[in-house]
Amino acid sequence: MWIWPRALPLREIFGAAWDDPDIRTRFLTLAGQWHTRHPSPRPDPGPGGGPRPGQWMWHPPAHSIYDSHTYEEAGDDWLEVAVRMENADYFPGHCRIEASLTVACRCDSPHDRHTIVETRWRSGGPVAALDALTTVLRATDQWLADSRRPDWWRRHSGLT
Repeated sequence: MWIWPRALPLREIFGAAWDDPDIRTRFLTLAGQWHTRHPSPRPDPGPGGGPRPGQWMWHPPAHSIYDSHTYEEAGDDWLEVAVRMENADYFPGHCRIEASLTVACRCDSPHDRHTIVETRWRSGGPVAALDALTTVLRATDQWLADSRRPDWWRRHSGLT
């Protein structure tokens, strides 16, 4: 389900340590700043028409959330930047934080997308996870500062 960041049950998703008001405030600040720097390229779909700009995806009872922006061009071409946070089940209290930049596939045997660049972090506890999220969001800032055009990224990475 698409959900506003302020409504995300962080304790339920990531554990009791995420119930701290300072942790919640920092997460909301980071999420809000990212959306301010990179507003959704899609218009608001209206009631029942999909996610609204600023919403994150959560599939209860999953222990992960994500957000993505897709920049579409003519001819079914697109560029997508995605951010994901999830529990590292094999290490209680740890989170994986990652981001990726992908473009539509143009191969003879299409496989949907090509990952151009990605970054992944694993951290213990909410403070370290939010430090990692800060780093991941800065990486997306740098990627999108280069270009938000899929054809540019395709050329830059050697794809045709």
